[in-house]
Amino acid sequence: MSDDRFVDAPPSGADGWRDVWINDRRFRPRPSRLDFLFRFFRRLVNRSVEAEEERQRNFNVVLLDLLTGLRNDIAHGRLDLKGDIENVQRDVRAADELLAAELKTIHELIPIAAKRNDALIAALDQKIETVAVRVRDVTNPIVASSGFTSDFLYRRLEDGLRGPVDVADYVALAREQQPVIDVGCGRGEFLLACGDAGIAGRGFDTNERSVADLVARGIDASVAGVPGCFASITNGSIGTVVAMHVVEHLPVEALFALFAEGARVLRPGGLLIIETPNAESLAVSASEFWRDPTHLAPRHPAALVLLGRENGFAVDDIRAIHPFPEANRFVAASEEMRGLVEALNARVFGGQDLRLVLRRN
Repeated sequence: MSDDRFVDAPPSGADGWRDVWINDRRFRPRPSRLDFLFRFFRRLVNRSVEAEEERQRNFNVVLLDLLTGLRNDIAHGRLDLKGDIENVQRDVRAADELLAAELKTIHELIPIAAKRNDALIAALDQKIETVAVRVRDVTNPIVASSGFTSDFLYRRLEDGLRGPVDVADYVALAREQQPVIDVGCGRGEFLLACGDAGIAGRGFDTNERSVADLVARGIDASVAGVPGCFASITNGSIGTVVAMHVVEHLPVEALFALFAEGARVLRPGGLLIIETPNAESLAVSASEFWRDPTHLAPRHPAALVLLGRENGFAVDDIRAIHPFPEANRFVAASEEMRGLVEALNARVFGGQDLRLVLRRN
């Protein structure tokens, strides 16, 4: 045999063994003085075992081919599995990003939904109160007055156009400055809350139907307007005067009288509390204000502050309250527009009402 028929060491890997068996390579025999004898015996034996060697060689080659094919299949399977895992990871990342975007949208919508839910509950409360008022209108004694029909109509306007009134802050202020009078007490929300808090209070309104309803509910209320409601009140005897959504109904002479008479009846340190539609909000002064046909004119905060100071009051608090729902406001299309849009929202959709708290010097 030539030298290329021998291997000096065991081959590595299936391909190396396949080459050994295909080419019938053998380990190099060790040198011996009896080589001639070994060759003679090999020639004698080879003829008898040659068929078995060939069959063994073929079996080994097939087995190695099967192992190679299995190895290739495993390698391809690993590649396919790797690709599938990458696809799954990519899909999971995309799903995570989509979920994050959805969660962000949900988090943004939750406060809006909560506000709309609060508005829905408030509207339901208003409807219930409207029905209760109409029941009381039927069951209370009829007031004989030429203006009775218009009083009924204004109550319907008030119930339909004015939602629930938040008076908790005003009650807290009045608790420190008693007694109180409510000028234009209307449906009596403030006086009812004062009664629940143990605060002495009295109300006045020009609507005979409203006054009759409040009297039937145990409220000290009288039919009177400005300035007549102050006629029987002595100087410096009152702790707080409240006029909620009144000044926009008053002609100028009555508006001046409200400040002058308020200053007269309040003791030093007493409070004059005014709430009125916010004239500085364009959405209010240009539209919402005029839904009530009994409104005369929006009252600008600068004018109200001036009247207060001219009559001996100092400003304790002045601010816009009751913001518009977020759904009404402009939305910035880009970060660069945010400043401009916020300025527009502040001017167009400022708070719906103005709160002014004046303290008697």
